[in-house]
Amino acid sequence: MVSINKKIVFLALIIGILTISGCGSGNSGVGPVQSLQKEMINEPEYAILLNDMREEGNFFPSYFHQYRVDIGDNSDIRSYQMVTDDYYKRYEPYLGMVLASKTPDGKLSNTPFPNGYQYVGNQNYGRWRQDSSGGSFWEFYGKYALMSNLMNWAGGGLYRRDYNSFSNYRQNNKPYFGPKKSYGTNGTITQKQKPDFYSRRKARKTKSASAFDRKVEKRRIGRSKNSFRSRGFSFGK
Repeated sequence: MVSINKKIVFLALIIGILTISGCGSGNSGVGPVQSLQKEMINEPEYAILLNDMREEGNFFPSYFHQYRVDIGDNSDIRSYQMVTDDYYKRYEPYLGMVLASKTPDGKLSNTPFPNGYQYVGNQNYGRWRQDSSGGSFWEFYGKYALMSNLMNWAGGGLYRRDYNSFSNYRQNNKPYFGPKKSYGTNGTITQKQKPDFYSRRKARKTKSASAFDRKVEKRRIGRSKNSFRSRGFSFGK
C-alpha cells in the first residue's frame, strides 16, 4: 500500500513539472513576452512591462508573471500567468521595466529599460528644454503630460545626459536600469512604486528562514534523544 502511494505521489510530481514546463520559455526562448509581441504585431507602437512577479509554494514552487501592455497612453494590466523557473529568473532583475517595445518608427527592442524612454526624442510627443542651470531635459506636450505618471518617473524628468547613456546601452544590447540604477527589481524607485511585491518577498524569506530553523531544531532534538538512548542507561532495583 505504501509503495502504491509513493508511485502516485511520484506521478503527480512528474505531471506538475511537465505542466509548468509547458509555460514560459524553456530553452527555446519563446514565452509570454514573445507571445504578446506576436499578438500586437500590427500595432504601430507598444511597450510590454513586467508589472509584478509572484512565487507560490515551497517544496516545488510555482512562478508567475503579470504584464502591463502600454499602447500610447492606454495601459492594460494582464492577468497573472505561470512561467517556468528559468523564465522567471531570466526576467527577475527587471520588475517594473519595459521588457519589449516597438516605437512609432517601427523599431523593435527586446532589451529591458525604464518605461518612457521609448518616447523620448520623438517630436510627436514632446521636446527638449533647458532648465535654469543650462541642463537639457525632456518635456511632454500638454496632451501627453499624463504619460509621465503612467511611466512612473517618480515626479522627475529625464535629462539628456541620462538619455544618452540609455542610447549607448541600447546600441550594445545591454539592459539599462536608469540613473544610479534606480529602476528594476533592485532599484530604489521601483521599491517605492511596488511595495506589495517587496512585502511578499520579505514575508516569504521570513517564513522560509523560520521553517529552516524549525527543521534544524527538530534534528538537534532527534540527535539528543538518540545520543541518550545509545548510552545504554539501566536502572537497578
